[in-house]
Amino acid sequence: MNDLIEQISTLNKQCQRLAPKKILEVSIKKFGNKITYVCSFGTESAIILHMISKIDKKFPIFLLNTHFLFPETIDYKNKLLKKLSLTNCFDIFPDESLIKIEDPENNLWKNDTDRCCEIRKVKPLDKILKNYSSWISGRKSYHQGLRTKLKPFELLNEKIVVNPLINIKKEEVDNYFQINNLPKHPLFYHGYLSIGCTHCTFKTNDRRNIRSGRWKNKIKTECGIHLSRKN
Repeated sequence: MNDLIEQISTLNKQCQRLAPKKILEVSIKKFGNKITYVCSFGTESAIILHMISKIDKKFPIFLLNTHFLFPETIDYKNKLLKKLSLTNCFDIFPDESLIKIEDPENNLWKNDTDRCCEIRKVKPLDKILKNYSSWISGRKSYHQGLRTKLKPFELLNEKIVVNPLINIKKEEVDNYFQINNLPKHPLFYHGYLSIGCTHCTFKTNDRRNIRSGRWKNKIKTECGIHLSRKN
């Protein structure tokens, strides 16, 4: 564990001021076949996908498909993969046997959103990450909340998480889409600036906080995949 902490400290010193694509290049070179991108195919995901397409079109990409994703998200995923010629993307689904036991009516989200996220996102992620030592996240500091103090590399649940976009500004995100002719998520034009599952995603009510439409009227701000937990 101490070796990992030291490794992350060194990487942060080396990469703190590097451009996002350069952070990705350093990470992919260092971790080889032990790094993947866990992609939500949300409103800003196209940026990292585009950068990866310029590095390695066969790079492994996973979507945590909860069975509650918007149809527009699936359509957007297929559109981006085709446009960027990315050939190694897979949907990761929750354990059906666990769903039958804990959420047979598909309504757990109404009473226990944390547990719903755990069985539909956290557990599937942990399972797939057994094959990897590190993974890429699209989080940014301007998302506020727990994300304001992020560094390019962090240790989370015994895995190294790479955050290449932490220092990017909202205006830079908008410019990146325009300069590289990247399509926006269809729901972006309907006021959804942060998109997750259908039941827990609403139109953004505060444009200064793009995640204000997630888990509306709840204290919850994260699904759990970015939180520390016991294995």
